[in-house]
Amino acid sequence: MTHLSRTAGMLPSIIYGVGLSPNRMARRHVSRSDAKDLAAERVDRLFELAGKAGREGNPSRAKRYVTLALKMGERHKVPAIHKRKYCPECHAFFVPPRNLRVRTGAGRVSMTCLECGHVLRYPMRPRNEG
Repeated sequence: MTHLSRTAGMLPSIIYGVGLSPNRMARRHVSRSDAKDLAAERVDRLFELAGKAGREGNPSRAKRYVTLALKMGERHKVPAIHKRKYCPECHAFFVPPRNLRVRTGAGRVSMTCLECGHVLRYPMRPRNEG
């Protein structure tokens, strides 16, 4: 057996690593805390893009960004600061004069989505005087 024939049989294991075939590459491990941080960054970025798209008059793109952020949020929690920025029914990103009506009264804030008609009601906090 010549030197060339010996190395020809070993070539796939050198290229792909020991025990790996070209169709099944090894996956890199990501720790939970790193995955959570990465997901939070991506959710923040998707909400930024949704806000930009909504203000520019592209509601379908904004809705898509919110849907992607919420899908990512199924595994990693969506931060609370984003909870009031979209409609939980139709996933429309709120741009107040265009698709959101805000009313105050009776100790609460009522937010009405003008795309689907869903009403969100939140208690108002008393003002701190001083």
